[in-house]
Amino acid sequence: MKFLRRYQLLLLLLMSTASLINAFARFAGDWKSFWTVLILQVFFGQAVFAYIRGSTIHVAPGGRLSKDADPLGRAGVATLSLAIYFLAFCYETPKPEPSIYEKRVSDWTMPTREEIGRSSDQK
Repeated sequence: MKFLRRYQLLLLLLMSTASLINAFARFAGDWKSFWTVLILQVFFGQAVFAYIRGSTIHVAPGGRLSKDADPLGRAGVATLSLAIYFLAFCYETPKPEPSIYEKRVSDWTMPTREEIGRSSDQK
């Protein structure tokens, strides 16, 4: 723990830089996903940083553990926050389904008699 406290500002800089690079590299242009990932990493990254500093841990916009709380509980919250911080690097945006307006005319036509006949012959 002494090592982490000695380099706490360097760790903060590395975590912040990694979050920004990840968000810009993967989601530039898709601003909804960009802000989602960035805010998620800020919420949980600051909880890890607060644990390293030895101050009160605020987990996202809800939970809180004071600096006098059980050390095992503080370590557990910091570990969970670090895991969620790293999981945010793996976030993938869902692929949108193609619009009906992007379909071709041939996608909407019924099969011909020959095509129907071929399908029954193949059985």
